[in-house]
Amino acid sequence: MKVVAFSWKLLLDRIPTRSNLSRRNCLPPDMSTLCVLCGSSKESTNHLFLHCDFSAIVWANVMRWLDFSFITPTNLFVHWECWSNEGRRKKIRKGLWIIWHATIWVIWQTRNHRIFQNETRHVDDLVAEIIVLSWRWSMSRLNMQTCLHYEWNWNPQECLLR
Repeated sequence: MKVVAFSWKLLLDRIPTRSNLSRRNCLPPDMSTLCVLCGSSKESTNHLFLHCDFSAIVWANVMRWLDFSFITPTNLFVHWECWSNEGRRKKIRKGLWIIWHATIWVIWQTRNHRIFQNETRHVDDLVAEIIVLSWRWSMSRLNMQTCLHYEWNWNPQECLLR
């Protein structure tokens, strides 16, 4: 539930990105508002989760895993809609929502680990974490027959159709 609540706050642009914290005067005046993942643009919600070079590679790898292709939209609402429309069947749509939430959550956790623990993570490790996390959440939240991790890793849509 905390991830769904986080996603809702994310869609409303109410999470503590550096630009939001700066707008509320919560950052020290000498602290940069640049994205901690790429360092090239102001850390806004849309930048951090969609347009950051690091996040874009994560999304591209997740979409390759799912065998999807669509152009990254300008904002998160449209992005959510793209993911919602990929699954024609209800079970697949719910599974895709879980994968979307897992991806958002892992990107946010990576950002926080970079800030608070000075930890740098590789994109492949993040995608592997997204696959495992979405598999665990799907197994516990969706009414589907048992799907082994290697099956989920190979073809999650096939698992969702069971």
